[in-house]
Amino acid sequence: MTDVIPLHTSTPLSRLRRDLVLAYHVLASQGHGSDIAGHVTARLPGADSFWTNRFRLGFDEATLDELHEADLDLQVRSGNGMISPALTLHTEIYRRRPDVNAVVHSHPVNGVALSAIGARLAPIDQQASIFWDDIGFFDEHHGVFIDGQGEAQAVAAALGRQRAMILKNHGIVVVGESVREAAVAAIILETAAAVQIKAMAAGALDPMPVEALRQSKSFLSKKEFFDWRFEYFSRCVLRERPDLAKTLGPQT
Repeated sequence: MTDVIPLHTSTPLSRLRRDLVLAYHVLASQGHGSDIAGHVTARLPGADSFWTNRFRLGFDEATLDELHEADLDLQVRSGNGMISPALTLHTEIYRRRPDVNAVVHSHPVNGVALSAIGARLAPIDQQASIFWDDIGFFDEHHGVFIDGQGEAQAVAAALGRQRAMILKNHGIVVVGESVREAAVAAIILETAAAVQIKAMAAGALDPMPVEALRQSKSFLSKKEFFDWRFEYFSRCVLRERPDLAKTLGPQT
């Protein structure tokens, strides 16, 4: 029988912080870490602050001790280092979307490759049906999100009420009601991009019927499916990284 690693701690904040550290490592294991680029953030529902990794650390270097709390003006409230100045994209999304409690922005190879040819995500993958009619394509690249540059406000506005966007020549941004949802959705998006690129090389794409997309999206978008998948990915990471399991502390 597969060992089940409990992933629930005693308080909402401790659960959020632990899930955030796990999300970083899960995403790194699935090809979303690109040295020190990209970022993941999470907040408690209704909070005017968020948590993220210390600036200049990679996804695979996240620990509880290195998490920093900052407000929506990027002023650090907790932590002894810097946070990424590129997090204006996240704060703009949080200001516009009270339903969003986590944001993933990464540069996975297949997502970037799809963006580079200007291709939208095609509805050909059942698992990726969660993005049906729920993902945009931002094709006005303005550079790095830093010091007011990069048009973070324009990207956040273009995201609207959608789950995700592909950013041309750049990467992806995925949001969720929890860091678990955002992380799992980002993994699904990268996998779907890989499937699409291979399918495009093999022949013409054959989209799923609308009714099948609607039914699959309704089923696969349930909270428990994101939780189950996140817990699976977390178990995989923790089996491979017993050192990480120790830093996360005992479960209560």
